[in-house]
Amino acid sequence: MRLLRDDEVAFGWWRRRVRGRLPESFPVLRWLYGSGEVPEFLLPAGGDLASGLAAVLETPPDRVRTALAGLPEPRDLPPWAAALRQGEDAALSRLVQALREYFMIALAPHWDSVRARVEVDRQARIQALATGGVDGLLATLRPMLRWEPPYLVTGVAGPGTPRRSAGVLLVPTYFTAQPWIVPGSAGPVRLGYPALAEDPRIRRAPHATPRALAALLGPTRAAAMTLAAAGCSTSDLAARLGVTPSAASKHMSVLRAAGLIASHRNRNTVRHSLTPLGIALVDGASA
Repeated sequence: MRLLRDDEVAFGWWRRRVRGRLPESFPVLRWLYGSGEVPEFLLPAGGDLASGLAAVLETPPDRVRTALAGLPEPRDLPPWAAALRQGEDAALSRLVQALREYFMIALAPHWDSVRARVEVDRQARIQALATGGVDGLLATLRPMLRWEPPYLVTGVAGPGTPRRSAGVLLVPTYFTAQPWIVPGSAGPVRLGYPALAEDPRIRRAPHATPRALAALLGPTRAAAMTLAAAGCSTSDLAARLGVTPSAASKHMSVLRAAGLIASHRNRNTVRHSLTPLGIALVDGASA
């Protein structure tokens, strides 16, 4: 929501696509999420969209009234927004519908890319934790976050963080250009930050498909190999190759059977990367 409000360089391509397609309920979302501190009940810690929306819908009326009491109300809001201030169930249900509509327009078309990037970040941070412990993990968050034991410095001028030993939940985020904080009244503080575009341990793909590789594998599978060198999902591969997802999946199956790529599933997304044999083949063809 804040990326839509600001005309920053980051995500300009996304703003141009979304701004002309926003639902009628958007003014309410802009009011609630667009500026200042967002009411905590509107930032549920659910693991997916369905559980997050369910958590919002189940918010007790008195908590909704308290959270929205001091929020200034613009003039362009529909009547049901006033009912939302009173914590009425029908208004809360309409808010959940508005959130779902916004997701389908602004986020769903990019969701495979979002999930893939977050998974790349998660795997890289897990590896850093495994090899360097907590210090090693937090050190990888530079320069956006600085680990200066015993402090994690964010540089974010946001809501005050309670002084308690509740822990910190790191939240790699696609649609953000800077860190953000949700203190929370209970449980760990949530600290969001821009997710890695690619795992720094993985080499970048060549800018062009080597001719020798295309002669050996055919142009489509050779291009798939170069894309897999930097890590990619099946949907990303299909889009960049200009083929259907099923065709991309078949190409990956052939390359996987030959021992040239490895595939890892995370829920509904499959990520592909080169095996040592695949890396050697691409490097040899590029030499």
